Order: sequence, then structure tokens, then C-alpha cells
Amino acid sequence: MNATSRANLQTVALPEQTTLAARFPSTRSSAASVAQSEGLAGRRFSKAKPIAARLGICTRTLFRWADAGMIARHEINARVVLFDEAEVAALIDSARIG
Repeated sequence: MNATSRANLQTVALPEQTTLAARFPSTRSSAASVAQSEGLAGRRFSKAKPIAARLGICTRTLFRWADAGMIARHEINARVVLFDEAEVAALIDSARIG
């Protein structure tokens, strides 16, 4: 490449690069920020499927309880709903007979 061809080259500004984490914040960080803003920091939250599997109930049961106001659901976004594990366990313990 000679001096004239170098002079004819234009400098192109590249767009500012952003990290993937900055462009697409993870659910975990969103869940943590929601928990802190609602005063729920330090509590364990899970999706319906793992809680239901651990307790031997249907996931729909958790959503019915939430619809009835028996437990709270924490909607992180349109697809992620978390439940407080301690709250679900307390509901089941209070419903036991004997």
C-alpha cells in the first residue's frame, strides 16, 4: 500500500461494544434486584417446577394457591415467576392435620 492509497482511506468509527451481560441482564440479577427492592433479600426463591417436584404436588397447585392469595408470587418478567420456598413450606405445615 503506497502513501496515496493510505491517504484515501477513511477512518471508520466502530460502534461502542457492550458486553452481553449489559445488553441482556440475566434472570438471576433481575430476581436479586426485585428481592432487594421488595425487602425480600436473604430468602430463597424458586420456580414452580422444582418446588412442586420436591413437595410432590402439581405446579398448577402452586399457581392456584397464588391465585387464591394463600401464597405470594413474584413475577420477574412475563415468563419467570418465583415462589418463596419458606412461604410454601409454611402453608403446607399449617394445613397438616395431627
